[in-house]
Amino acid sequence: MQLSAIQDYLRQENIDGWLVYSFRNQNPIARSFTGLASSGSRRWFCWIPARGEPAWLVHAIETHMFVDLPADKQGSMTRYVGWQEMEAALPKLVGAPSAKPLRIAMEYSPRNALPYVSTVDGGVIDLVRESTGAEIVSSGDLVQQMTAVLSAQQIAGHRRAAAGCLAVKDAAFAFIGQRLRNGQDVTEFDVQCYINEELEKIGLQTGVTSLCSVNAHAADPHYISSAAHHSPIHKGDAVLIDLWSRETNNPDDSFADITWAGYCGAQVPPKMQEVFTVVAAARDATVRHIQERMDAGLPAYGYMADDAARKVISDAGYGEFILHRTGHSLGPTGHWIGANIDNLETQDRRQLIPNLMFTVEPGIYMPGFNFDDSTPAKGLGIRSEINCLMHPDRVEVTTLPLQDHVIPILV
Repeated sequence: MQLSAIQDYLRQENIDGWLVYSFRNQNPIARSFTGLASSGSRRWFCWIPARGEPAWLVHAIETHMFVDLPADKQGSMTRYVGWQEMEAALPKLVGAPSAKPLRIAMEYSPRNALPYVSTVDGGVIDLVRESTGAEIVSSGDLVQQMTAVLSAQQIAGHRRAAAGCLAVKDAAFAFIGQRLRNGQDVTEFDVQCYINEELEKIGLQTGVTSLCSVNAHAADPHYISSAAHHSPIHKGDAVLIDLWSRETNNPDDSFADITWAGYCGAQVPPKMQEVFTVVAAARDATVRHIQERMDAGLPAYGYMADDAARKVISDAGYGEFILHRTGHSLGPTGHWIGANIDNLETQDRRQLIPNLMFTVEPGIYMPGFNFDDSTPAKGLGIRSEINCLMHPDRVEVTTLPLQDHVIPILV
C-alpha cells in the first residue's frame, strides 16, 4: 500500500498518524509494511503522519537496516543509544505535545478483542500513552487495507485453485465409492494421501494437510488422520472432506478452501440430511446478510455476518454444537490477515472491503449423534465451506456449485 493511500485513510478517520513499532520480529505487520528482511535486535519506531514525510527512531547500531527502504517510506531518522534517549525522542517523533491530544494508530485492539492485530505489547502502548498524552486507536482496518486486499493476479490464482480443489473433491468421493463397491479396505488416511496425489497432478500445493474424517472424528473440526492414527471407512459412515491448496508457481497466490459432506450409502439418512440442511441455511444466510447490507448502501462487517449464521443454527436447536467462528480470511496463507467472519471467538469489527476474500463455513458437531434409533451412536460433524470475494457492490461465491445435499457416495 502506498504512503499516499495510508495518509488518505488517516485523514479520513481523523487519525493524526500511524506509529509502527517492532522489536525482534514481534510485530510481523511492521515487517510487512517496511519490507525489511528482519526487524533487527533493537527497538525501532516509524511515524507515518496524516500529512508529511515518515520519521524514524532507530538504534544507533542498526541504522544500516533502513538505508534501502522504498522511496515512499524514507524520511528523517533519529538515532538513540540508551532507553532514556529513546523515551525522550518518542514525543518529538510524533509531534507531541500538540494543541489537542493526538490520535495515534498502533497494532492494538481494546481488550484484545482482535488478537490478529494486537501485536504491540502492552508496555509499549503504556509508554506511548504516557510520553505523548495520545489516544491510541487500533490500526486494524488500516492494516487490512494495506496487506489483506488481493491483487487481480492473486484472485485469478485463487479461481484456478478453486476449480482444482472442486475437481479433487469429486475424485476423492469417487475413490471412496470405488473402494467400497469393490470390497476393498479404505481409511481416512488413504483418502488424505489420495487427495494430495491428485492435487500434485494438477499443479496445486501439497505441503498442506487436507482432512478426511468419518463419524465422530468429523465432530472434531481440526481432526487430522495420520499413518499411525486413523479410522477405516465403512458403508453407512458419514464422511467430511476439507481440502485447501493454491498454485505452486507463485507463493503470493491465494488459497482456495472447501469442505463437503458425504454418506457411504445410496440413500442419505434423513437425520443427517436434516443437520446438513441447517448448516447450508446458515451458510447461505451469511452471504445473503452481506449482500443485503451492500444493497442498502451499508458497510458489511465480519462480526455481523457471523451472528447471522449462528442465529440460523441456534434457532434450529443446534446452538450448543457450534465449536468455531463462521469463517476466516483467505489469501496467500489459508488463514490470512483480513477480516474474519467472527463474533464468537473474537470480535472482528473490521469492514468487509473490496478484493477481500474469506471463507464461510458454519458447522454442527455432535460426537453422540446416531443416524437412527436402532443403532449405536456413531457421531457426526457437518460443515459446508465456501469462499467469497468482495466486490464494490456485491459479494461473490467463488467456489460454485454450492452443496445443497449430502453426497450419497454409493449411488
